[in-house]
Amino acid sequence: MDIKSNTRKLSIIGINLSITLLIIIIICGLPFAIKSIYNEVVSNASDSDRFTLIEPNKFDDFTQLEILTKELDPINQTIKITVSGYHNCQTRCNKKSLRLHISSYYLKNANEKRVPESFVIDIPKGGTEFEKEIVLPVSGDIHEYPYDSYSVQTAIALESIVNGISTFSNKESNAIAIILDEQTSRLQDIKHTQVSDLKTVITEHPPIVAFSSDYERPFYVKYIVTLLVILLLITTAATIFLSDFSKLITGSAGIIIGVWGTRSLLLGSLPADVTIIDIILTLIVIGTLICVAIKSALHTRKNIKMD
Repeated sequence: MDIKSNTRKLSIIGINLSITLLIIIIICGLPFAIKSIYNEVVSNASDSDRFTLIEPNKFDDFTQLEILTKELDPINQTIKITVSGYHNCQTRCNKKSLRLHISSYYLKNANEKRVPESFVIDIPKGGTEFEKEIVLPVSGDIHEYPYDSYSVQTAIALESIVNGISTFSNKESNAIAIILDEQTSRLQDIKHTQVSDLKTVITEHPPIVAFSSDYERPFYVKYIVTLLVILLLITTAATIFLSDFSKLITGSAGIIIGVWGTRSLLLGSLPADVTIIDIILTLIVIGTLICVAIKSALHTRKNIKMD
């Protein structure tokens, strides 16, 4: 009786602690989750994600450039970027050819030996607008979902060719106006940071601007995923330890089906066995099967003794 009584007390304490933890998470996180969802809706319906890298100049001879970040692929570690713009020039435009070099970059302390990947875009003369889609690499770790984050390092160089002589513009020349815009999946929050000291940037050509774009999941995604995992753990523990053995087999089968249903809800199109969530869900399934096996052995032993 003492063992059963102690077990019952421990079960009650565990349930109370679980309920308390759940209430704390819901109460503390819910206002921030609502704020995060609101920010996502507002940013979707506005141009608040626009970011000016270089202010437009007042000269007749300048290049207008817009960088639009589009589809970030965390699995293949790439991001699609659309580059569009035009060259405004009133005089002597026919003698000058302009070329954009857009690349990823490394900082001097990164100890990288590779040459950064670069894309070349010829800017048409006469003010004709252009548009080109490029793909740049991103750095990040999808295994940490939903707490994963990604970074894209982008450098832009402007080459001017006159009579076969090539020169590269610098930021002080004020020959370019650059606007950064984003249309990335709303599963990401974005922060852009310019590199103030371009001498620390390693690229194939001297850049006119270099910036880092940082992406991470909004708070409400982290909140919902964490909450669902905790609820699943509580439900699993209650099913295993509080159910009669006659109901445990069907209950454990429901847990296993529910685990992978939860996985589809939380991870969507992400491939299996790549995130920490997959590891947790797999451990829940393994733990459930081990507990069912132990309970089955104890139940069989008890029946043998009774016989």
